[in-house]
Amino acid sequence: MAGEHGLRVGEPVVLNDLFSLMVHLAPAPVVARVATWAPVMRRPAEDWLRREVDVTGWLAGQGAPVVAPSAELPAGPHERDGFAISFWTHLRADPDRTVGTADCAAMLADLHAALRGYPGELPLLAPAANEIPRGLAALDADPGPLTPAEADRLRAAADRLRPFWQAPPGELQPLHGDAHPGNIVATADGFVWIDFEDVCTGPVEWDLALLHQQDPDAVAAHHRPVPETMARCSELRALHVALCLITYRDTLGDTDGWDAGIRYFVGALPHP
Repeated sequence: MAGEHGLRVGEPVVLNDLFSLMVHLAPAPVVARVATWAPVMRRPAEDWLRREVDVTGWLAGQGAPVVAPSAELPAGPHERDGFAISFWTHLRADPDRTVGTADCAAMLADLHAALRGYPGELPLLAPAANEIPRGLAALDADPGPLTPAEADRLRAAADRLRPFWQAPPGELQPLHGDAHPGNIVATADGFVWIDFEDVCTGPVEWDLALLHQQDPDAVAAHHRPVPETMARCSELRALHVALCLITYRDTLGDTDGWDAGIRYFVGALPHP
């Protein structure tokens, strides 16, 4: 597809291959993102990729530190052989720089400020609203390593949290959707946000939940989350991640620590 747009590709380099396949189309400054396993829970995948391209393109135009859609060819999303594909600007990572939770929390304050100006429409808490029901169906089909009591804890959490994700209280705004240090690339020019596929509208505490679990002091240094909303979002995050891991267990579950990850997030939920 890149060749059809006059792009010379010599030796493609795989950057990541888990939920999506990320390939640097070297020597061109372009990364292809191919939705391989993501459509198991996200259908149609093109809708998620289109939101990502739209939001990051707008943020890049505002000067925000985000990976920009490719300027070398149409960013997409495109469809080829049943896969949704988008194209991105290649970032040259700096191996001597490490992104920490404190860095992420600090950058997130500026990102939220920028996102508040986004003029487009975004779905409400799309990751939770879309994927928790699919995850519950996967849990019913195969609970994997969970005991019946652990599986019931997930179901009870979903029943308890459903009103929250359907109508969260307080002020809502556009969010990154999956904010954590792994979605920031350290480059020679600074830190850059990537992976806006989960972009959505919701309380800022959704973006803060994983960071708060890792380092509440780092969050408190840059944000003022509402304690009750923070607690609900933390539970919702744990439920969402556990059910995603359950859903992908048949295809990706041979990854080291997969089952331990499921149990970790189930353990973060209150007993019914």
